[in-house]
Amino acid sequence: MPSPEVVPRLIRQIYQVRPDLKLPEAAIHAVLFEVRRALPRDNPGRERLPFYWYTHGPYSEIVRSSIEDLERRGILREETKAGKTLLVLDARPAAVGCVCEDELWRIVREIDPLEAFINRIYRDHAPYEFMPRYRVDFIASLEGYIASRPEGTLDQGSFCGIDCLEDALYACEAVLVEEPLFEGFNDEFTAYVSGAGKAFDIARTGESAAYPVIRATCAVARDVWCVFADGVRILSRGHDDYYDGRLERWEQEYRKAFSALAPKVRAYNRYIRESARRTPHGEPDERTTRILSSLIEGYLPG
Repeated sequence: MPSPEVVPRLIRQIYQVRPDLKLPEAAIHAVLFEVRRALPRDNPGRERLPFYWYTHGPYSEIVRSSIEDLERRGILREETKAGKTLLVLDARPAAVGCVCEDELWRIVREIDPLEAFINRIYRDHAPYEFMPRYRVDFIASLEGYIASRPEGTLDQGSFCGIDCLEDALYACEAVLVEEPLFEGFNDEFTAYVSGAGKAFDIARTGESAAYPVIRATCAVARDVWCVFADGVRILSRGHDDYYDGRLERWEQEYRKAFSALAPKVRAYNRYIRESARRTPHGEPDERTTRILSSLIEGYLPG
């Protein structure tokens, strides 16, 4: 059983290093995940920080309860900024030491920019290749693509962004998690990829339907990720042994979430088909022509 004082002390140490920090909770989990990784394998501190992989990366129920404790004690408080909940220092705590002080200082000093820090954890430590490819290469890139464009507009004349997003999604399909638990999920993911491909074709037309189609593609992408996150923590590579007693409940939650995903994907694909019928079709663009040419050449005898 993790010591009740070790993790709150580590969290307080984060804010000792940088009292001005305003962090989403997921960042605190990520920092302490990195702290634990830096400890020698025989260090008892590793057992005091059990993690599993979840929606926003590595997650620890011990960290969550420790944050609640620090809020009750008036050391941390929540602050909302641009719709995001951040944890800030509310009362300067007394200086505390920890078993991994040097490593924690190094990690906290290196978390800027925060998004890059979280993405690096996915790339370096996620248990399955699908996770950084889908969460970072596709979803984060798609969200950035939408956020960087004015409401109702997409690129006109250059579609490098759409092409890159489509390539990233196909790369995800190539590294789906081949575990019995995910057989049904993989089928739904393939159905989503099929609809997204059509959505990207619509986006290339520059028609008025393009923006809402891409927004819908992003919304369903997030739904798909949440269902995957419900499942990946069940697998042995997705959680520490401390959480073995949660597996039955987690599987029930995953099955329920998955049963709700299929109708969402069907509704999305139906919406994309209807949007495609209303979208004028011009000449194939250069990218489509190039792909078709390579396919034809592959089938023709030399």
